[in-house]
Amino acid sequence: MNYKTLPSGYVRVKGLDFMRNRAQMKAMLILSVLLVIVPAALGLILVPVGPGWRLINSVWYGWLLLGVALIAYVPLHELTHGVVMFALSGVPPKYGLQLPYAYAGSTVWFDKKSHIITALAPVVVWGVALQIALWRLPPEWFWPVMIVQISNLSGSAGDIYTAWYLSRLRGDYLIQDTGVRMTIMKKDPSLRSG
Repeated sequence: MNYKTLPSGYVRVKGLDFMRNRAQMKAMLILSVLLVIVPAALGLILVPVGPGWRLINSVWYGWLLLGVALIAYVPLHELTHGVVMFALSGVPPKYGLQLPYAYAGSTVWFDKKSHIITALAPVVVWGVALQIALWRLPPEWFWPVMIVQISNLSGSAGDIYTAWYLSRLRGDYLIQDTGVRMTIMKKDPSLRSG
């Protein structure tokens, strides 16, 4: 269940802060690099770069289109988070940019399952859409689309890290994600609900 205000009986136990917590930032950055290297290496094994390179260079605007796709992906990613947040809470999210992160945030207290769904929504939705494009388009489109797919994966490193982190917690938790910081509260059975 998700709440507009924090119910009684919860105590702050943890937080995630990719801006201030160096260990969390480092883990997220390492994951981000791995999410570039591994899919790129697999792609290089499966599909030669040449046809995609020629496709992008065949028209003057080829690189421009690729750049636009990479830039457009960022707001689409955050919009996907926001749509899921709104669907699960009925509260419009807030969007912002705090370099190096773009974000969708909310003042709502989401249960663990809802927050994991929200975190993983963009990598799943756009990952599936881009994978379908990879299967359906001619082979020369593989690398232009794969570059956007790799951006999808590496850009979701913080979301994947968050989902992994939360999935390891046992018990009744509520999470408030205002953008780049998450406050994690745990139900304390010793506190009486009022």
